[in-house]
Amino acid sequence: MQRLLYSIVFFFASQYIFSDTFDSIKGYWHGFGLILEIRECEEKFCAEIDHIFVSEGKNPLDVLDNNNQDKKLRSRTLVGSNMLFDFDKNPDSNGSFSGKIYNPENGKSYKSKIQLLDNDALEIKGCITVVCQKAGEWLRVDIVLNESGQKVAKLTNPLAIY
Repeated sequence: MQRLLYSIVFFFASQYIFSDTFDSIKGYWHGFGLILEIRECEEKFCAEIDHIFVSEGKNPLDVLDNNNQDKKLRSRTLVGSNMLFDFDKNPDSNGSFSGKIYNPENGKSYKSKIQLLDNDALEIKGCITVVCQKAGEWLRVDIVLNESGQKVAKLTNPLAIY
């Protein structure tokens, strides 16, 4: 009976811990020249491209998924597309979340792991077979509307510049 009670307590405690960890990565992130929103997607979570930084005079909505391996998707805009998908809401024992990442530069998807670091950055790893390599870090941003109703992104933890 005592073993059953411990199992139930552990189950509920782990659910609380895991949900808190997933909640801590939801929101907007800047990385790879993009702003992405990590959010729930059914039973998993994903990251949708919210904005692409482009040269002045170019419209981010005109950037198409030209390299997608599925020729039918090459005419879609990258804004609104999922870059992360099929990510489990529960991290592994190392605190990493596993899923897939889409690389619009070559139109391929890879296994991926992401992990929230102590500095509140999100470490992104791409995996081929069982080997995972760090691809970069995303920085958390806050999105606010300015007086004209446009979205403005501000780094949550600005970097020190020397």
